[in-house]
Amino acid sequence: MPAPTGQRFVQGGRNEAPKIFVLHVEPDSSNSDDDSDSNPDYYQYESEDLHSPMPFDCEDDYDSEQGVWPQENPTAPFGQVHLELGMEFATMDEFKRSVRKYNIQIGRSIKFNRVEPTKCKAICWDENCPWNIYCSRSNKPRSYQVKTFVDQHVCARRYNNKSADRVWVTEMLEEKFRDQREITCAEAETWFKKEFNIAINYKKIHRAMKKARKNIEGSEREKYAELRNYLNQILLSNLGSTVHLDTIPMPDSLPLFKRVYISFEACKKGFVLGCRPFIGLDGTFLKGFYGGQLLTAIGQDANNQIFPIAYAVMSETRDNWKWFLEHLHNDLGNYKVHGWNFISDQQKLSRLEREKEESNKWTPTWSGDDAEDIYEVEKHPTKSGHNNRTCQQKKNDTLDEEVALAAEAAAAAAKSENQPKQFVVNDRLS
Repeated sequence: MPAPTGQRFVQGGRNEAPKIFVLHVEPDSSNSDDDSDSNPDYYQYESEDLHSPMPFDCEDDYDSEQGVWPQENPTAPFGQVHLELGMEFATMDEFKRSVRKYNIQIGRSIKFNRVEPTKCKAICWDENCPWNIYCSRSNKPRSYQVKTFVDQHVCARRYNNKSADRVWVTEMLEEKFRDQREITCAEAETWFKKEFNIAINYKKIHRAMKKARKNIEGSEREKYAELRNYLNQILLSNLGSTVHLDTIPMPDSLPLFKRVYISFEACKKGFVLGCRPFIGLDGTFLKGFYGGQLLTAIGQDANNQIFPIAYAVMSETRDNWKWFLEHLHNDLGNYKVHGWNFISDQQKLSRLEREKEESNKWTPTWSGDDAEDIYEVEKHPTKSGHNNRTCQQKKNDTLDEEVALAAEAAAAAAKSENQPKQFVVNDRLS
């Protein structure tokens, strides 16, 4: 058995190197009897060799290596997405998104055959292809790191890429919508073929476009719920503006939207002080999910440009037009005092409504044919027929809407009297 060396080994604490104490003996200690009974002196030093990192022989071997690993770039454009062994990702979703983009740009289809909160593995869609990538969570630093990566595809390039799922298509369309808001499904299909060299199913594009528009513009149902907050912000940020909101109370739920009127203070002052005394009134249909109509009051400035005064969202009825004009009158003042002149197509619409109300006085006249199938309505050249439920008409391009009303009246009158189904209308030459 070897003689003791006088060294003492002390295990260090957490994140500390172990320590070694060595006995120190004076040269003349052997000749002194008094020193033999005294306490010996120890010298201390730290060992760097005993504090070396652990070898890479476990699953989390990358966690123990001290170094700078490549970082994922989430803003890399298409065609420049890069993957490599040891790359770190902030979240698992970013890892899956980068793997999908990487394989789409090289024209390969992949699938995720193992997806867990802390682990994820993707393989090629072709069973004979060795390509695969594996990512798991790393604690130092806290991230998700690529632990295995075989970047070798032996399969053929796919034009109908299965990696281009609806999530990826939606993301691409969101970026496209910000530059081209009115893109159609056919244009989007051509854009995918030209930009990404892949073919996307038309129905998938249609569904993805609806989702992308909703992500950018928001849900219409949610926007209506925020309408009252929007109006309050208008009053706070645009002092002097006018807003009016009417709702329909519901006993068992939140009130329903009925109509809203908005006129900004700058628009009102700008029209009174710097525009011509003409006010144009018009309405147009809204093509959203809930429909409705947009009623507007506009003026004309010194440069002959349109100058908005006020607008409202509601259904176009006589009562709503009256409500809109009353608020406009309160905002701009008495039209007789200021000399406002109104331009609108309401006169035309009112005349057509009046003609419809009086159409029940028109009766068809038998033309004298043997089969008694042809009837005449003078001064209204058109053909009109009806079936058991509806009245249909064929109008000449040179005729106006009043002609169609006359023919419709003839068909309706004949239907009420169970007369024949076709009517020929001739014009009386002047």
